[in-house]
Parts: sequence; structure tokens; C-alpha cells
Amino acid sequence: MRLLLMSHGNMAIETLASAEMILGHIDNTKAIGLQPNQGPEDLQAAAEEFINDNPNNDKTMVAVDLLGGTPSNVVVRLMAEHPDLEVVSGLNLPMVIGFANQVMMGMEVSKQSMIDEAQNGIIDVNARLNG
Repeated sequence: MRLLLMSHGNMAIETLASAEMILGHIDNTKAIGLQPNQGPEDLQAAAEEFINDNPNNDKTMVAVDLLGGTPSNVVVRLMAEHPDLEVVSGLNLPMVIGFANQVMMGMEVSKQSMIDEAQNGIIDVNARLNG
């Protein structure tokens, strides 16, 4: 399984950098961000490069920051050409760490496991501390 992170600005890039600070290098993963001086075609070209550079023909999971934004709209267009893409929205650090841990343990990563990791990473700390 491969993972492509896409966001507005540097969110995806910095999320991957944070995950790698915790876990070390994460193989088969790339992060790209739409910069203010770029258009959707630039983001699409970068995404296509990663998707098409797949010598082992591994499944690709794409995590975008926000449903309905330019990165997700680009991925929806790419799904027409690559119907095997697995796509989730709501990119966050627990999601990426969960993905990497599952891959490192030799587990099969599913779209649902990515969603579960993202949702389980949201915790009301006040409520947790107050018991």
C-alpha cells in the first residue's frame, strides 16, 4: 500500500514530516501541497507522477485535507482515470501514523482503518482528564 497526502499549502508536507519525526522514514509515501502560486493542474501533475510511478503496482491510498477543496477535486478527477484509488478526507497526524504502523507490522491497510485512526485521534482532553 502506498500513501499520497494532498492539502492546501504545506499541511500535507508538514504532517508527513511530523509523522517521520516520530516513526522515522515512511516508505511509499509522498506529500504534496497546493501553493498560492499554483493551480489545480500543478497539483494534478504532481499527484499523477506519484500514482503512475508504481513499479510494483501497489494499491494507492490518497488522503486529502478537506472535502470539496481543490486537492479533493483534483483527486476526484484522477479517480476517473484510476478507479482503484482509495480516497479519504480529513487528513491528520493520527491517520498517517496509523497507516505507517499498519504497514510496518505487515497489516493490510483499509480505507475504513484510515478513517477510524483519524476519528479516534480526536479526543476531548478536558473530559478525559476530568474522568
